[in-house]
Amino acid sequence: MKLIGLIFGWVGLALALGWGQVGLSQGETLGGVGERSNPVAQTIVEAMRSATGADLALLGAAFFNESASVPSAGFSADDLIKALAHPDDEVVVLSLRGEQILQALERALELYPQKNNAFLQISGAEVRFDPKAAAGKRVVSVNIAGGKLDPNRVYKVATTAPMARGALGYFRIWNRDQITQSTGRTLADAIRDYTKWQRSLLNQPAWIAP
Repeated sequence: MKLIGLIFGWVGLALALGWGQVGLSQGETLGGVGERSNPVAQTIVEAMRSATGADLALLGAAFFNESASVPSAGFSADDLIKALAHPDDEVVVLSLRGEQILQALERALELYPQKNNAFLQISGAEVRFDPKAAAGKRVVSVNIAGGKLDPNRVYKVATTAPMARGALGYFRIWNRDQITQSTGRTLADAIRDYTKWQRSLLNQPAWIAP
């Protein structure tokens, strides 16, 4: 009886001190995926970049499942796949000029700080922006692989086939003729490969405001 009493005492103390979550993996949600960098979404996008060797990768907020939750570490491929609205979309690569990338980033910020289905989740780039500036003039600087974005350089950009064909209004910036690689593999395939060696979420925001 004394042993049982001690066990209950330890449990009560742990709860009182807020230890109830010890040993449990905290879930990371996709809330705000249309407004700011999201660790789950960035990790998914990084899987596309890893699969293609592209300079950067991007995907619009509308392609994510905002109701999903993923463990911060130790997640499975299925955890990430459930965070997607269309996991069977093919991964492709666009060849875009730096100027087009800048235009796409400005489009992503058009409604900021309001939710925007066209907001881009990005990997491989760091975007500094001024939220107080007028729409279309918010991007302050863009770094890709440690170098400043060159408006005239052509970059390899990984995304899904619908995005590459201009979904979410991006047809105003690029067109399907700029698809230079069709992998024949789905986003789910890319995630399965990526999670064979990567089991923690990216935690470095791609979008940075002062």
